Amino acid sequence: MLQYDGMRVYEPREEVEKATFTAMNAWVVEEHPVEVIVTKAKDIRGTVRNPVFVEDRIKADLVFFKDRCPPKYLQAIRNGEARSVSIGFFYELAPESGEFNSQHYDYVKKDIFIDHVAVGGWQGRCSYPACGVGVDTLLGANPYPNEHSCRLRDPEDLEIVGSGERKTDDKTYRVIFGKPKGGGGSVEQAYRYPVEHWSEAEARNHCNEHNGAFEPATKEGDKLSDQGEGEREKLREDAEARTKKYGIKFKEDGHLTPPEGYPQDEDDYGDPVNYKYPLVPKDRCQNALQRWSQFREAYTQSERNIVYERIVRRALQYGIAVAYNPDLPEAKALPTAIKEKLQGYETADAMICKVKKLIAQLQT
Repeated sequence: MLQYDGMRVYEPREEVEKATFTAMNAWVVEEHPVEVIVTKAKDIRGTVRNPVFVEDRIKADLVFFKDRCPPKYLQAIRNGEARSVSIGFFYELAPESGEFNSQHYDYVKKDIFIDHVAVGGWQGRCSYPACGVGVDTLLGANPYPNEHSCRLRDPEDLEIVGSGERKTDDKTYRVIFGKPKGGGGSVEQAYRYPVEHWSEAEARNHCNEHNGAFEPATKEGDKLSDQGEGEREKLREDAEARTKKYGIKFKEDGHLTPPEGYPQDEDDYGDPVNYKYPLVPKDRCQNALQRWSQFREAYTQSERNIVYERIVRRALQYGIAVAYNPDLPEAKALPTAIKEKLQGYETADAMICKVKKLIAQLQT
């Protein structure tokens, strides 16, 4: 079950299976192109080979062209920093209501056509280890960046099938699931504890309570690897201060510091609390605008209003054409002075604005 612009959409297994062949020879890119489809050779990093449909998903070989991949990108793939996969695709929405896994949906996705595959270190709609590079060889108990690990079962005896989130005492941790190779239903293979919210002692105690084998995080991203607990606490306090300043909560997958290679000024992000949606340079801002609808569900509506306005303001400064979508609540929440600069802001909204101005003039 997925959500697109507030619509609950069901993606049938048979439609995914039908779309498998369209992945053959699709281009691999580092980021989704701002043009939606791949139109520039400089964006190509590789291609897709041998796509097959297995159970409920598409698996394929990703071939990376060494001469088209920056060394830093290749290294990120090799060391596991760039694992998440997100497909760029087209589809038709059929208005059809129903329920799947006790969840209601209003539309069914059909005629899926895969244009390209993006591979990177960002958090997509289905990120590693549920989806991504190497999920079929994932060893759930191997130490993972930014997470302490608790091994419950030997990964060699299981086929890792995905992960999910769970809460205890207001702390969120991930659960890695696997299916016994000899047959049977899914079982818990390991727990993962984000270092931003779990100290080593807290994670170890929780693991011991579940009779697991504990392994502390081997390295910590966001510039924390050479810093002590005091410095990490200071960065958490800084994140809390940004939350109060901007009205956006720090997320489980957020960054405590700007990621390496991205803007270092918090003002250059649509989400300056989690350092997400970079707005510098222009193509990143355009990409943030293009991909907003894919990830807006991670925010509350008040947060969407804030992030979307920041993206739109910067886009207009760059001279990027922004279309007005009256069905998007955060678009309707934009200040009138901004909406008037958007393409398609006319008819009802513009008329209401003119009427209000006229009334104000008459009253004075």
